[in-house]
Amino acid sequence: MERIKERRVKKTIKYIAILFLIILSIIIVRIAFLLPDFISSIEIGSALPLTPRPDTIPEKALWVGGLDGGVYVLVQKNSKDSPAIYDAAIYYDSGDVSYQGRLVINTPDHPQFNYDDVNSYAGWDGDTLYLQDGRQLTIAAEHGD
Repeated sequence: MERIKERRVKKTIKYIAILFLIILSIIIVRIAFLLPDFISSIEIGSALPLTPRPDTIPEKALWVGGLDGGVYVLVQKNSKDSPAIYDAAIYYDSGDVSYQGRLVINTPDHPQFNYDDVNSYAGWDGDTLYLQDGRQLTIAAEHGD
């Protein structure tokens, strides 16, 4: 009689352990499917600057940088220009202009990007506006240069 009870207890423990592993597996799979959505919802390009936006910077300009520094970027498309040319204004956090003029993308065969999305931008070094996908916008040579 004692052996039968012992076997039942062992079987019960075995079923509880299997049930626990199944539930744990379901939780892990669920997290694995939700994690990419969570990660993609994180904004890469814009921890807000420490100082408030100066009045000289347009509201549509996007902060590209982090708490340690960055620039405000305003990129627009003029339909009269070549598809690879963009109009840009880059502002320091003080409100002073770093650059204002035309930029050309380094992939003229695939020039489109979402210039209104802060997550498109990686940074500005004074000559080049870097995009998150590895492409670059550089200062366009004016005709006659």
